[in-house]
Amino acid sequence: MYRLMTRMSTAGVLVAVTGMAAQSSAQSWTFTDVTATSGISYLQHTLVSGEEQQAYYSGSASCGDFNNDGWVDLFVTRYGDSDIMYFNNGDGTFTDATTTSFGETPLVANTNGAQAADIDNDGDLDIYVTALDVNHYYLYINDGTGVFTEEAAARGADLFGIDRHFGYSVGFGDYDLDGYLDFYTSEWRFDSQNLTGAPQNSKLYRNQGAANPGHFTDVTLATGTFLDLVMSNNPTVFDSMSFAPRFTDLDRDGHPDLIVAGDHGTSRLFWNNGDGTFTDGTDAANVGTDTFGMGSTVGDYDGDGDLDWFVTSIYELERRVRDGNRLYRYDGNRVFTDVTDDAGVREGYWGWAASLSDFDNDGDLDLMHTNGIDFAPPHYNPSSHDGYADDPTMFWSNDGAGNFTDEAALRGVTDTASGKGLLTFDYDKDGDLDVFITNSGAQPVLYRNDGGNDNNWLRIETQGTVSNREGIHAFITVTPDSAMPSKKLVHEIDGGSNFLSHNERTAHFGLGTDTEADVVMIEWPSGIVQVLRDVPANSLIQVVEPPCIGYLADVNGDGAVTPSDFTAWINAYNNSLPECDQNLDGACSPTDFAGWINNFNAGC
Repeated sequence: MYRLMTRMSTAGVLVAVTGMAAQSSAQSWTFTDVTATSGISYLQHTLVSGEEQQAYYSGSASCGDFNNDGWVDLFVTRYGDSDIMYFNNGDGTFTDATTTSFGETPLVANTNGAQAADIDNDGDLDIYVTALDVNHYYLYINDGTGVFTEEAAARGADLFGIDRHFGYSVGFGDYDLDGYLDFYTSEWRFDSQNLTGAPQNSKLYRNQGAANPGHFTDVTLATGTFLDLVMSNNPTVFDSMSFAPRFTDLDRDGHPDLIVAGDHGTSRLFWNNGDGTFTDGTDAANVGTDTFGMGSTVGDYDGDGDLDWFVTSIYELERRVRDGNRLYRYDGNRVFTDVTDDAGVREGYWGWAASLSDFDNDGDLDLMHTNGIDFAPPHYNPSSHDGYADDPTMFWSNDGAGNFTDEAALRGVTDTASGKGLLTFDYDKDGDLDVFITNSGAQPVLYRNDGGNDNNWLRIETQGTVSNREGIHAFITVTPDSAMPSKKLVHEIDGGSNFLSHNERTAHFGLGTDTEADVVMIEWPSGIVQVLRDVPANSLIQVVEPPCIGYLADVNGDGAVTPSDFTAWINAYNNSLPECDQNLDGACSPTDFAGWINNFNAGC
């Protein structure tokens, strides 16, 4: 193993080469359950018959470098007990740092959904936490060292009300593109649990931005994102049924849209109008047909350069209404096609959190989701849960053409507890994605990926300057081989929820046997576009957003757009070098020269 820190010939980029080149065949890679030796051990909740039903749907995990030491940590919630902060020791183990982070008397509550985000652009991760059977939520502000102070009420983010809240997942995103993160929080609640008749607590909160960073205003009604009940059968039973929100720019118009996985046919897609409002486009887009939407994940499963949407649901052959998961393939023009059966991913038991990720680094996205339910409170029909108590976690391998094969047993995925949250992260920094699963009423599972890095990889961390600090919504396109320009890998930095969990924000690309990425293009949410060339494989790249509008046009890589770049462009043009194609349209033309002129005149 080796670790080399070196500067690339592109301003604002630091490369950490941390792995080894591809070794033997990737067929031998597997997940290893290392929970027992990791230092992570806790009981999420002791299930007791007669509790509110939502208690059995609880158990969240959030990941990120909370203490800014360079290693990704874990924060987990527990129902009726204190939450836990696990700091990563950098040696494959974690330490319980709860009292370090939250004091000697940490909060004890029915906490549920946790999501990390830098809400005030100060360079550290804060944590938002929903809860069950309470009347407000929590916001922990980070001092930069992993020490937190609860400030939800002071920042207008506590959702205080006289009604009983039953909060679930949280999604962060900059829907108005002001450079500060907003959030959407979901709720799943029976009408009988809302005796005050208060509006549901699935709400969009706007960050007040530069005038008051990290303070929030409820804009749900003004933006058109109120989740009015659309359920056709027994509509009076439920007050709200949303589980997993996510901001993502599906139509690539530069404005993050909002998708919500919701139970009983209430999943939604809201297109961002670009003026601070959204339009419900669910039916016209051919989505929302999942009958029991629970978890959600977005990714380019078929390698065509755009983002597709997978939603977990409930599958039971004998009950046709429980007709399983959905995979919606994006076909452009705000229209999707249901390709669930063609892809082979319908049957996933009682599904919850999911992730489309490249676990074997072969250049395509595999699919993993957790599942299960194992309770029968007095008001629920016990027979309705028969067969779901020991649901196995699902793992499907992608063949590169968007066809999936169940390989859970082959890859060592053996968890059969009542899984809820699932997240991916490279906690040991070896270049492949590991998995953490929360289990309701049980111990969690940490799967270490062993051998996924037999193939090459590339990881990219984004730091916004004009955009939000984390670079959420930055759209990254990797062309491993310029000789094969049609083969592109794409990833959007995403602040959304898989269901009570979220992946590490670092963009992860499997490169297969390619030893470098010929071109990496980062389209920042600000509109700034950054191009890196000849990026070495098996490296972690930390990229800072440049100040220039449009294409960088820093042809010679000295950190500024000057007349010397014009000379470098002429030389590249005359010698047919790739650097002359500044806008990556496949040709060297006056358009590329115009990009240099614009940025030179702007003083970049």
